Amino acid sequence: MRSRIFIKLLLTLLATLAVTVVLMLVVVNWSFQRGFVAYIQQGETEQVTELADLLSEQYAKQGSWNFLSNSRGRWPQILASAGIEIPPPPHASSPQREPPGEQLRERGQPPHYQPALKPAERSSADRPAASAPLAHRISVLDVDRKPLIGPKTPPGNTQWITVQVEETTVGWLGLQPIDMVTDQLARSFINQQRHSFVWVAVSVLLLSVLVAAGWARWFLRPIHNVIQGAKQLSAGDYETRVQVKGHDELAGLALNFNQMAKTLQRNEQLRRQWVADISHELRTPIAVLSGEVEVLLDGIRKPTQQRISSLYNDIRSLSKLVDDLHQLSLADQGAMELLLTDVDIYAISHDLLLLFEPRMQEHGLQLSLDAEPAHNFSVIGDERRLIQLISNLLENSLRYTDSGGEVRIQISTAGNKLTLCVSDSTPGVPESDLSRIFDRLYRVDKSRSRSVGGSGLGLSICKTIVEAHAGQIVAQNGPLGGLNIIVQLPLSTSLKG
Repeated sequence: MRSRIFIKLLLTLLATLAVTVVLMLVVVNWSFQRGFVAYIQQGETEQVTELADLLSEQYAKQGSWNFLSNSRGRWPQILASAGIEIPPPPHASSPQREPPGEQLRERGQPPHYQPALKPAERSSADRPAASAPLAHRISVLDVDRKPLIGPKTPPGNTQWITVQVEETTVGWLGLQPIDMVTDQLARSFINQQRHSFVWVAVSVLLLSVLVAAGWARWFLRPIHNVIQGAKQLSAGDYETRVQVKGHDELAGLALNFNQMAKTLQRNEQLRRQWVADISHELRTPIAVLSGEVEVLLDGIRKPTQQRISSLYNDIRSLSKLVDDLHQLSLADQGAMELLLTDVDIYAISHDLLLLFEPRMQEHGLQLSLDAEPAHNFSVIGDERRLIQLISNLLENSLRYTDSGGEVRIQISTAGNKLTLCVSDSTPGVPESDLSRIFDRLYRVDKSRSRSVGGSGLGLSICKTIVEAHAGQIVAQNGPLGGLNIIVQLPLSTSLKG
């Protein structure tokens, strides 16, 4: 899987880089060629501007444009003075053809004069601007805009410069701008630069392959570590941790993985402790029952009514422990069934008070209920489970409250919450034990708890019942000097609303 992710990531990076480099190559090549053409146009404009100054000087000396038509070869000289290269006439090597200057001379026109020819009669001097030399793209008009040099009808994109003598316009000098490079040397330079761009692009791509491969391996290393850690977790090694580097999402993934491993490790420790505690809790009453039955079977003791009652009570205690474990396992599986109805907490508390009062008196305890009977103390819940909740709380106080003490039930409402408090007198619970008092099989004094019949599951079941009813339960040291269990449940009116 790692190799597949690596290949996908590498190909994605390379594809992105390749597209970027190709686009950059196209843009750079286009920009360079455009800039080079602009550079040539600027140079030609400067040459034509100098040519306009030369024409102005000649016109000032001659007083007319006759020097272009009467003087043989004067126009090429002026072009050469302006630094404009004069291309060789077409078919100059052919002895049958006269130079273009002679042909134009015979027609009564100045050398290099280019009249508007029909398409079939056009020479190389009449080529389009994309390929024509500079000398063939220059036009000269007199003050009446009659062509002196160049085509009869100049192209529409011709750039015009006024020819002035003593601030008086005597003519116009036109330049048809070039739109592509035609010079062989310039084209060779452009091709050389284009080849350089291609080699640079290829080099960048090759370098990108190495960089992308290294970066992909570095990027996937934390994921690989998490994968290896997950394999170790699945093998049961819950002490596995992965190294956390940085503060990005991958570091967050590593942190969450370590937290998950820590939780699994704690759950495994709790499971093992739970199995050990359950084994111990079951082994003790079973050992007692086994010993008593063996004594009866061996005839050491007679099966009197008292001994049979003792055996029965031990069996009931063991049965209750097994039932409590079953209830907790149902809660863990989310299978605790609730038959929801309107339950009056005051009514069931009053009934339980009457039920527990004789036993409380036997232990020298005073049981009281503090609430207003006319008040609405109804909640939506399972009546059987809520009776079990209050019974477990009263049973806990009955077992652990010193004789001569007090157990008090208080019921009140605030907003949409019902609060049930079961508090007792001494002894209290150390602050360090309050946070664990709802843990399964946890006892503040294990030896004393077992001697009074406690299994350490009663308060755990209370917490499970309260949470199943969307409530909260907390333990704190109460005003009577003992433990104070506070239960909050939503009132039925708030649930119905």
